[in-house]
Amino acid sequence: MRPLFTLLLALTCTAEPTPGTRNSALGTPGYDVRIINGDVIDGTGRARFRADVGIRGDKIAAIGDLSHATATTTIDARNQVVTPGFIDLLGHSESSVLIDPNLEGKVRQGVTTELTGEGHSPGPLSEAMAAEMERTKPPGWPPVSWRTLGEFMKVIEKRGSAINFAFFIGAANPREIVIGTVNRAPTPDELKRMEAIVDQAMREGAIGMSTALIYPPGNFATTEELIALAKHSSSYWTHLRSESSGEMPAFDEAFRIGREAHVPINTFHIKAGGPMRGHMPEIIAKIEAAQKSGLDIKSNIYPYTATATDLTSIVPSWALEGGYLQFVARLKDPAIRARVAQAMRVGDGSTIMLRQIPSPTLKQFERERLNQIAAEMHTYFGLSEEDMQYALKQPWVSVGSDSGAVVGVMREAGAHPRAYGTFPRVAGHYVRDVHLFTLEEAVRKMTSQAASRAGFKDRGVIRVGAQGDVIVFNPATIRDTSTYEDPHHFAVGISNVIVNGALVLHDNKMTGALPGRVLRANHR
Repeated sequence: MRPLFTLLLALTCTAEPTPGTRNSALGTPGYDVRIINGDVIDGTGRARFRADVGIRGDKIAAIGDLSHATATTTIDARNQVVTPGFIDLLGHSESSVLIDPNLEGKVRQGVTTELTGEGHSPGPLSEAMAAEMERTKPPGWPPVSWRTLGEFMKVIEKRGSAINFAFFIGAANPREIVIGTVNRAPTPDELKRMEAIVDQAMREGAIGMSTALIYPPGNFATTEELIALAKHSSSYWTHLRSESSGEMPAFDEAFRIGREAHVPINTFHIKAGGPMRGHMPEIIAKIEAAQKSGLDIKSNIYPYTATATDLTSIVPSWALEGGYLQFVARLKDPAIRARVAQAMRVGDGSTIMLRQIPSPTLKQFERERLNQIAAEMHTYFGLSEEDMQYALKQPWVSVGSDSGAVVGVMREAGAHPRAYGTFPRVAGHYVRDVHLFTLEEAVRKMTSQAASRAGFKDRGVIRVGAQGDVIVFNPATIRDTSTYEDPHHFAVGISNVIVNGALVLHDNKMTGALPGRVLRANHR
């Protein structure tokens, strides 16, 4: 017998008390999917409650006692929780989805929506950018036929995806289209052309403008340039100009951009590296002071102490001017190579692990740290656990994996475990083992709070009328299994993943369904 509070909940929360019974008399199931016997964690942060969930079409149609309803598919969620699908505020699956639209590594994390396009977005492109993309594209990619961001969105829609996607317009794209990869400020006329490109991408459905200010050509951009571009966006998302010794001034720059462009700010993968290690409380205090002054700024994070990026991020900007091929040409000069090597010195090398090494003769060093490689050629990672936990527990910090799904030939190289385990690590390890926060709070961070930052009005919550992005998992067993040394393992504990009302993971098996959508800003 159900407890009284559940029966009251059924009366107050169910859209139609017994729609399944009435419809079944006409030979039609009441719901497409019915989830029974589970505890609902609705994404708002309130305590879990026992209720069934009915999905009809692509919407949540009922919450309450559906024990007498009928459904095409019934999921028994006994000993499990039912939550909104997780929203990855920084994924990089725009390449992966063109190789394998099932994106199993994301689905098995419970991710139903990914935001992508950090600094550089898959569109818009100049002819030169498209040619370079065509030259370097991974096996399995289609021809680079698109030139605008809107056209890329249509490619995704045509080819299909298991999860939803939303796209930033990268501030590097208009810079590269208009002035290339040179290190100079745009002229007033060039800046107007760059602004028009951002404006067009926003009209095509971009959800905001993003920057990655440690990579070229993003690190060539001036603050004034970014303010001008951000004025054409609804929000500003940034990989700060520094996450180490220059981090505090980098935050000041982000604050200025937000204030002068009059847009909300979101900082990607907040961290305290280099000499800032151990200073996360000061970073948080700085952000909260800006919040108290009226600035709308929040952050996201991945729950690991190792970073992962291209080595070009620590190459001096002068060496990268003109693009990658010119950089390679410069390295042929012994004097220039020595200058670059001196600028790239990284302590004892224990903080960097190499992966995706293209050279067959060096492939033996795949997934080893620089100090290990140096020893073989006759650790700690760069971030602290205490800093990471301090940031993660802040109520305004959400979650972004900073990694795409690893598919196809990508699995032949190394990967960061965040590609496979970010969200289960938060919901499992940091809830169950570390007790950093409750499961309800963890779910809120990864659902409704993330949806709010992205501007999604009908996702990130379990409520009648919301979009049918729902997952079912066991709080006692959800966990990440990927490691730095042996990364290619899916997370466990999530049994069912529903995207727009369709099952993409059912009883722990991929269904092959591709119900994901492109979430344009004007269609959220």
